[in-house]
Amino acid sequence: MSRVNIATASRYASSMAASRQHVSVDLDAEVASILRSHAAEAHLSEGEIVDRAIRAYDLRWLVARIRARSDLDEDAAMALVREELHAARAERDAA
Repeated sequence: MSRVNIATASRYASSMAASRQHVSVDLDAEVASILRSHAAEAHLSEGEIVDRAIRAYDLRWLVARIRARSDLDEDAAMALVREELHAARAERDAA
């Protein structure tokens, strides 16, 4: 196992930095290596890579939940998620 310390101040939302938390995560050594490699290739911090991965996972979960509750197909559910995501970001940016 490899311990990865994740402390980020997002370059995309510096105003959000105050609400971020430092987290230590134990990862399989191979997974930690993959994380470091992706971060280096993208010129991002490891924390930003983890943040994006979790948000992407959560988005897939949201699409599955919407589809389970409605008659929407995958494309329609994704369109609805994108609309809601844009609205939430616009609301956040306006605050």
